[in-house]
Amino acid sequence: MDQHNRKVFGYVIERDIQVNIFQNRVINISQLSRDNSSVVQMRKTMMRLFIYLLENSEGKIIQHEDILLNVWDKHGLSSSSQRLWQVMQCLRNKLSLLGLSDDFITRVETGPLRGYQIAENKVKAIYYYE
Repeated sequence: MDQHNRKVFGYVIERDIQVNIFQNRVINISQLSRDNSSVVQMRKTMMRLFIYLLENSEGKIIQHEDILLNVWDKHGLSSSSQRLWQVMQCLRNKLSLLGLSDDFITRVETGPLRGYQIAENKVKAIYYYE
């Protein structure tokens, strides 16, 4: 198959968590039959933030300014550190409900570098071909 026609459909995190980009949902497939907390619906900006983190993680720090620019500013929204903090807290809470550990997304502040980091080797992209 031609790699150029490959598009990201979603992500799998730690085998049990599926991220469906098109439906703005995150699902813990191992909890599906147990209770209603196995599916979390996300608002557009929160999902855009989560996807941006997943796309750019690769074990590196995603800088605060890059997040504000790509999640808010490029979409005609007003960005601020406070807004990022609020949405990030809400995102972490939702992911915690699905069983992801608190250290899956970590805040990093080393010297002038501020940003977030996703735990390495826990995320796999799911692709489809057009």
